[in-house]
Amino acid sequence: MKQEFLGMLEEAETICILGHTNPDGDCLGATLGLYNYIRRNYPEKEASVYLMEASRKFSYLPGFDEILHRPSERKYQLAFILDCAGPERLGDFHILAENAEEVYVVDHHKTSLSSPFLHRTILPDASSSCELLYELLDKEKLDRGVASCLYTGIIHDTGVFKYSATSPRTMEIAGKLMSYGIDFSNIIDDSFYLRSYAQQQVRARVLMESVLLLGGRVIAGVLRRKEMRFYGVNQKEIDGIVSDLRETRGMDGAVFLYEVADRVFKVSLRSSRSWLDVSEICAFFGGGGHKMAAGCCLPGEPEEILEKLSREIEKQLPKGERSRG
Repeated sequence: MKQEFLGMLEEAETICILGHTNPDGDCLGATLGLYNYIRRNYPEKEASVYLMEASRKFSYLPGFDEILHRPSERKYQLAFILDCAGPERLGDFHILAENAEEVYVVDHHKTSLSSPFLHRTILPDASSSCELLYELLDKEKLDRGVASCLYTGIIHDTGVFKYSATSPRTMEIAGKLMSYGIDFSNIIDDSFYLRSYAQQQVRARVLMESVLLLGGRVIAGVLRRKEMRFYGVNQKEIDGIVSDLRETRGMDGAVFLYEVADRVFKVSLRSSRSWLDVSEICAFFGGGGHKMAAGCCLPGEPEEILEKLSREIEKQLPKGERSRG
């Protein structure tokens, strides 16, 4: 895998780097990590990152302001697809993958094992795409900038090392990335915990108005567009609310719905139990993700959507168990 990955990278003169729609920490860390690696070690190559606009909380990542946000019909010699495995997850940027002479995929979602692309490294047991990318890169050619990107992706897809996908190897890699002198403390604070006053108000409102499903086993919160306008926040500023819900003691899982169009809601699911695989639930509704964290998009009123999700969650309850209450 590593030999093929590096061989294709070294042979290409023009390279585009792509990731999934609504890029998160792992997607940004992987795409910018590879971008900075190429820029540092192969200055003669032309490399560009194409992604949707992301939260400014990641603006500390080197190369963040160089990301291109509009699709292009340009034909690159090589396209790297990171943190997803199919054109359907690339949004409008799929044209770049389709026009590229060669494509290489690096991903860790189990739903990506059916990727149509021949050249790929897909390992669902890896904590993150950034962990996989670290294994593929030449360690002697890393620097602080690349390390900052990869560390960001790892902490985001492991919930700062608390999700079950975290392995001893994950911790070993994180330690090696820290040895490059990255500002790991501020990386965690800036991209995880620090929020604006408006963001804190929205979180408080969602928590106060949350409801319990399945007899108290699952907590759910909803946010409509009119409420987002009232507080002056956008979609990129509410991505951590589902994690706040999940941190409620005694819950098997958490659901967060926020309205992205009239009666259309983005669904974020989190699991707190090994038996609850939310990626299967989201895949059923046309989405995807990880066992412990996944998402999809559903039309309808919140009550209808929560009822549909509850039915699918209930199917995964351990045999013989009933909802409490």
